[in-house]
Amino acid sequence: MPIFVTKGVSSVSMRELSKELGVSTGTLYHYFPTKEILFESMVKQLVAIDEKEITELSESHTGLADIMAFVAKREGHFINLMLLAVDVKRHLSESSELMQLVEDSFTSYRTALDRFFPTNAKSNSGKAFLSFFLGALFLKNNATEETNWPELFEGLGNLMVLFQSKD
Repeated sequence: MPIFVTKGVSSVSMRELSKELGVSTGTLYHYFPTKEILFESMVKQLVAIDEKEITELSESHTGLADIMAFVAKREGHFINLMLLAVDVKRHLSESSELMQLVEDSFTSYRTALDRFFPTNAKSNSGKAFLSFFLGALFLKNNATEETNWPELFEGLGNLMVLFQSKD
């Protein structure tokens, strides 16, 4: 994944990928006829692993501290996935397959998070958490000063209190 993040999906060649992966170009083409197919396979696998871990957290009825720890532990991973999604949206929007991959990935995360935050069916908790999380990743990726997850979650809690007091 790092080569896609640093160079951009459209700028990476199969030759560069084979070198990065330590396999011959012929072997790579044997299993993945195009770089887009390889990229799609990689993203689907990464998202499936994350979705499984979030689902396991929800099944063990863990609290908010556990999802915070999960997020903090894998922050770099999620920043890379976010940057790849932005790269696809900006430079490969003509590829309906890759645009669908981005949409499906967000849906997978939202669905897993909806299971983690069980509430009534109209709640959109997973979508709200995902929106906060992506915004926080952008902030953390571009910030000049250190911002830690507990501070961000505390700020979110303060906003929720203010929002609820407006009713």
